[in-house]
Amino acid sequence: QCLARVIRAMPTSAFASLLIAFVAAAGAVPLLRDMLRDRPTVRSAGAVAMALGVAVAAFYSDPWPASDRGLIFGAAALVLAGLALDARLAGSGGATVQRIFEVAGTLVAGVFLFAYLEHDRVTWSVGFMMLAAVSLLLPIATAALDRLPSATPSLPAGMVLVQLLLLMFFGAANADGGSRYSLYAEFAIVALPVIGALLGCLVYLSSMPWRNRPGVALGTGGLLALGFMISWGALRLGSITAEVRGGTTALLWLVAVPVFEFVRESVGRLAGRMAAQRWLQQPGSAGLRHLVQAVCNAHYSPAALLSIQAALGLAGIGLCKLNTSGYFLTLALLALGVAYMLVPVYLTWRRPAASLGRAAYSQHGGDRA
Repeated sequence: QCLARVIRAMPTSAFASLLIAFVAAAGAVPLLRDMLRDRPTVRSAGAVAMALGVAVAAFYSDPWPASDRGLIFGAAALVLAGLALDARLAGSGGATVQRIFEVAGTLVAGVFLFAYLEHDRVTWSVGFMMLAAVSLLLPIATAALDRLPSATPSLPAGMVLVQLLLLMFFGAANADGGSRYSLYAEFAIVALPVIGALLGCLVYLSSMPWRNRPGVALGTGGLLALGFMISWGALRLGSITAEVRGGTTALLWLVAVPVFEFVRESVGRLAGRMAAQRWLQQPGSAGLRHLVQAVCNAHYSPAALLSIQAALGLAGIGLCKLNTSGYFLTLALLALGVAYMLVPVYLTWRRPAASLGRAAYSQHGGDRA
């Protein structure tokens, strides 16, 4: 009922902007793909199409709040920087350039986030500081999703779409009138065009029966920009729900999976380096070697990642509505994070050692640009 009430009160232009962004992004993808064909910059065609879709919708929808200029400038800077670096990323040493760009882009996103954050609306509680710390990691964590085994460009886009929908639902469930509703309406004015642009591009970012490979990609700049949007959305809603019991902590549940996956990938990368050590090749180290290989090769499927994020987000929203303590939400999420890391390792460890030995370290995407 709360969600229906908020939807009815939302400006019509906000929902119209979703449709406009969808049509504009879906129409821009084939044009950009043909214009950039056989060029390294075609890797960022999907991100440019999304940016164009959002920009076209912004002209129609209600004026974006002044506090969201950081989102516009920051996301545009990341997409354009990725477009300029695509030639370097496709050449020799591209993996190193990509890592440097991911770190630098995450730092730039953090500067924009906190420079344009409305500090007069923020309550710097422990929960909000944890949310701010996680938000700083979201751009680089979202980019890391593209390096997973069997991942396609649709995985990061699908993850961001799921998270945006969860943030919309969370905000609607807690925007019970007054200033909180007006702040949520400002969030929705920006979030709905982004959702529309994502939907318009997803069909081109996925493999289809008539196409073995995705038509376009997002590029590193586009991935960082998508993570930046989730960071902005989480902090914006965190400032809205600061007075709600467990509100800012519950938001961590809505954005947790990319951060979990970033940590899991980092541990797997470290295990991959350990597996190459000479002392681990001794006959007496077979059990430890098998465990290290399991840590190195453990991973979730893209469908599992999206399902886990949706389940965690809905659980966080439900617990928040039950007025659950922020401390309990934090401890429960940490326990779930540990389980998230251990379950694929256990399932992989049960496989025969020979099959793990044939798996390459590049399965973690360490050398895939």
